[in-house]
Amino acid sequence: MDDLSIEVSLTCPTCGCTEFESEQPGEDEDYTYNWLFTCAHCGRTLSRKELIEANAGSIDAAIDDMQGEIVEAAAEELKRAFKGQKI
Repeated sequence: MDDLSIEVSLTCPTCGCTEFESEQPGEDEDYTYNWLFTCAHCGRTLSRKELIEANAGSIDAAIDDMQGEIVEAAAEELKRAFKGQKI
């Protein structure tokens, strides 16, 4: 099930641009919810949390679209796990 992934383009809630600038995390650092991103078009700065919240509809739609694939992959994984066992 590790191969299930999808990319959702996050858009600026002000202008709709999908390009953002931010500092890159250090070697032992991850993006946090407070990490700032600046829209490359209009210059609006949002935290990672705000950007995710502003794009919640697109993220939810992408998850809904993948729901069938996720269920199928889980079912196949369970079949492999229990193959040959009597239940």
